[in-house]
Amino acid sequence: MVLVDRLSVKAKYPFLPEAKQAFLSLGFDLESLRHPSTKSIVDRASSRIIDALLYGENINPNVAAEDDLTELASFPLAIILVAKTGDKYLQRRFALAEASIAYKRLNMEGDHELVLRIAREVFRIDVEYDDTYPPYSYTVSLVDYLKSASKFNDPAWKLVNRMIVRGRVYIESRELIRLLRDKIEKYILENIEKAEKEVGKLPENLEEVVNNIKNKLPQRKIEDLTLKEGSRPEAWPPCMKSIYSKLTSGESVSHFANFMIAAFLIGTGVPIEEIISIYSQRSDFNERIARYQIEHIAGMRGSRTKYTTPSCSKIKTNGLCIEDGRLCGNIKNPMTYYKKKTRELRRIDKDKTQQAGEHSQSSS
Repeated sequence: MVLVDRLSVKAKYPFLPEAKQAFLSLGFDLESLRHPSTKSIVDRASSRIIDALLYGENINPNVAAEDDLTELASFPLAIILVAKTGDKYLQRRFALAEASIAYKRLNMEGDHELVLRIAREVFRIDVEYDDTYPPYSYTVSLVDYLKSASKFNDPAWKLVNRMIVRGRVYIESRELIRLLRDKIEKYILENIEKAEKEVGKLPENLEEVVNNIKNKLPQRKIEDLTLKEGSRPEAWPPCMKSIYSKLTSGESVSHFANFMIAAFLIGTGVPIEEIISIYSQRSDFNERIARYQIEHIAGMRGSRTKYTTPSCSKIKTNGLCIEDGRLCGNIKNPMTYYKKKTRELRRIDKDKTQQAGEHSQSSS
């Protein structure tokens, strides 16, 4: 492996249209990848996936193949191999890692024209170069900004904290590249999904690579929370069920959503280890960081303050309320819903037990 500076732009950023055209012009198909001459491409595709699995968004952006051809051709092959594993966690982690590589490389480039071209031509963002008000370098249309930045929880991304002139939002270069990172990640996931549907049986050597990758996957088991004392998911409010579903399927959620459900789970008595296992499905999972954050929320670290579940009004402000609370009734906090629902379920359980006992007595 060599430093990435030796590669062309299309090899460094394989999602570019010219990269796709260059690959297609090579005339590769899956059968041609049986040949020993293509071993370096297969090996690089495999290493891209394994590095993504090991490092996630902390992946080294300087690692690359020895030549343009290998680096360029290994990207679409890696997408096919990842798709064929059928593992959603790996697929999301691969997309995150590759997007993180592009994000880091673009930041190192310092090339406004390249960033602008990617934003406009590849991802159809309405963006203009404008350094009238340093440190800002670009303006983005209000509509495109809201589409891309609305899920970020950092106050810096809130519209009230931005400079807006005639319907355009001023952003720094690093911020535009951050928006592109999410676009690239989505692009890769869409191509993985497409490969899952369209790519047929692989040649034996590629099947072997897929099996080798599968053997390196961590064992991630989410236990049934209904078996845990003090936790009854059927009593959870819709907002918590929604976030839990996203986490266990490997989807990324906002910082506020992470905090919100962690505080809720702690409040309902779910053990710390099990909460960590839930977060292990995330593509950017880091056990050390996850443990620290969850234990901090639980009051076991830092100020030793145990955080409570955010109020429904805060959840609505962050766009995480389901159907504007219509399904929950007139409550002010998810814990209120949980406690009320738990009492109802206990009464139902008690009635069922009594009915079963009466039925048993009448039968005898």
